[in-house]
Amino acid sequence: MHTRTVNALTASWAARLEGPGVLSGAGLWPLLAVLAASADEPGREELAEAVRLPSDQCMESARDAMKSIDGIEGVDAALGLWAQSAAQVNPDWVNELPPGTVGEISGDPRIDQPKLDVWARERTHGLIEHFPVETHADLMLTLATAVALRTSWTRKFSDETVTPALGPWAGKRLAGLQRTTRGLDDLRAALTPAGVLTLTRIEGDNGIDVHLVLGPEEQPPSAVLPAAMAVLAGDHRVQSGSDLLHADVSAAPGLSVVAAQRPSVAVTTVRFTVRSEHDLLENARIFGLETVSRSDRGHFSRISPVPMRVDQAVQSAVAIFSATGFEAAAVSAVGLRVVSMPVHNARGLQMTYDRPFGFLAVHRGSGLVLFAGWVDEAEPAAR
Repeated sequence: MHTRTVNALTASWAARLEGPGVLSGAGLWPLLAVLAASADEPGREELAEAVRLPSDQCMESARDAMKSIDGIEGVDAALGLWAQSAAQVNPDWVNELPPGTVGEISGDPRIDQPKLDVWARERTHGLIEHFPVETHADLMLTLATAVALRTSWTRKFSDETVTPALGPWAGKRLAGLQRTTRGLDDLRAALTPAGVLTLTRIEGDNGIDVHLVLGPEEQPPSAVLPAAMAVLAGDHRVQSGSDLLHADVSAAPGLSVVAAQRPSVAVTTVRFTVRSEHDLLENARIFGLETVSRSDRGHFSRISPVPMRVDQAVQSAVAIFSATGFEAAAVSAVGLRVVSMPVHNARGLQMTYDRPFGFLAVHRGSGLVLFAGWVDEAEPAAR
């Protein structure tokens, strides 16, 4: 599994996240790797740089990544390809792709869009309702990946109404979650370029963990999330909960030492649902899509003799955190069109997440960050 290269893409992308959102570099990376193996120069080199691999290794690596991600317990990954017959897609290229759905589109959006929407819903267990690329008569080909994740907490939360006293959520009655566990070292603090971060690991029952991340209040998600990924990668010195229990924790966001019956960690957070739709062409440079989206000539002669360029590149993603578990999904898709078309007493620790915070969903065994996101609005409490 290409954990370091996939996580590097996720960190670069998260460094451009403004406000609330969720993204999956793990879902996008195999798609970009397929494009890197399929593009002509100079777009081929740009895409290879985005996935941090030589272009001649990209197709095999895409196959390996899709197989590895799909092999993680609690995670499903799928690839889909649809093309108009006029695209004249090279069958040898199709045979090199990771296994998946291969179908045809007609050029009639009344027929094509519902077909692709069904694929997105089925591959994400209903979490993504609509395929992110919009079909139209000039869409010659669309290639997509879907990733869906689900885990249940080994120790569930209880539902409690939370009303923060300070910060941007002050005075709001929120759908809060609380639990207390003996796992002191599930909580960590680290000094990073984004300031001191406090991370709490919430353990899933199938090898998936979600790390809740609180940074200094003035720091945006674009600073906090990449810094948190660096903490998980071992790039910064960490203080564990066992150390923090007898330390000055005033610098650790959200953390306090409280009276407790036994050494423990009490966590207060909120339910959340975060949805995003990312236009990848808005950050075309970091995804290697600058050249291959230009309309001056075709860029994919390995795919087809018809000159085509990237017309759309979009990821739709969602993450849901509840008392019992976490689920998330993303569909990443590109659409190609013909280039001639126009462009478009003991002591315990208390950790509270009662203002905007980040989260990382991570495969415990490999360290692969499957989803990263930022919570800006909490669900209101039931009346």
